[in-house]
Amino acid sequence: MNVEQIRELLTSLAVLNQQGEIPVQAYCMLVGNHSPELLADQLHQRWLSDEKFVNIAANIVLHIHKADKKNMALPSATLALLLNDYRNRLEVRSKSAQMFRNSVRTLFDMYPIYEKIDEYVCQCFIKPMFKSLDMLIDNNPEPQDIETMAVLLTRHGKRLNELNSFWIDNLITKIRAKLCSDDPAISSDLRRILLHVHDLWSFGWNELLIPEILTTNYTEETPSELPIQRKREEQKTEFFKP
Repeated sequence: MNVEQIRELLTSLAVLNQQGEIPVQAYCMLVGNHSPELLADQLHQRWLSDEKFVNIAANIVLHIHKADKKNMALPSATLALLLNDYRNRLEVRSKSAQMFRNSVRTLFDMYPIYEKIDEYVCQCFIKPMFKSLDMLIDNNPEPQDIETMAVLLTRHGKRLNELNSFWIDNLITKIRAKLCSDDPAISSDLRRILLHVHDLWSFGWNELLIPEILTTNYTEETPSELPIQRKREEQKTEFFKP
C-alpha cells in the first residue's frame, strides 16, 4: 500500500467516523497491508491537522496491535512521533497553536491505548501529559488553549489525579487564578467550563457527587451585583417595619 492509497483509506475512515462508530472491519483493511513507518507518518500528519482524527488514529494503533500483538512496529513508530512532538513542543506551538493543541489531545487519546499495549511503555506519557497541560494554561495562552486544557481535565482528570495528585492540584491553582482574574480572554462559556473542572476536583472527580445547584447555568447577573441588590431589599424591608 503506497502513500496515496493510505491517504485515501484514512480519508474514508474519517468520513465513516462522521456517520457514527467505525466498523471494526474497516480497520482490518490496514492490517498487514502497510509499512508501519509510512502509516505512522500519515497518521501523524492527520492528527496534527484535524482534531477529529485524533481518536481515529488511536483506534487504528489499537486494532492493528490486536491483530498481531507481537508486532510492535506501528506502536513504536507512533510513539516516536508523539514524543518527538513533545520534545519540540515550543517549536510546534510557535508554528501553529492548533497543531500543538492537537498533539496534546493525541497524547491523551493514545495513553489508554498504550496502557493496554504495555504497562511500562505507557509510563513515558505521564510527564508529557502534565507538562503539556501546563503549557496550555501558561505563557500567554489563547482562549482555545485554556478550553482544550479544561476539556481534557474534564475527561481525564480522575485518571490524572490517580497518577499524580500534586500536579493536578497545581493545575487547579492555575485555573482558580484564571477564574479570579479579569482576563478578557476568559469568556462566560469558558468560565463555566473552568468552574466545572474545579467542581469535579472538589468532589473527587465524581460527576454524581456534584450538587445539582452547582451544575445549573449561571445567571447573567454578576456576583458583584448580587450583594448590592440583597442589601437594597433588606433596607426596603426595614423601612416598612412598623
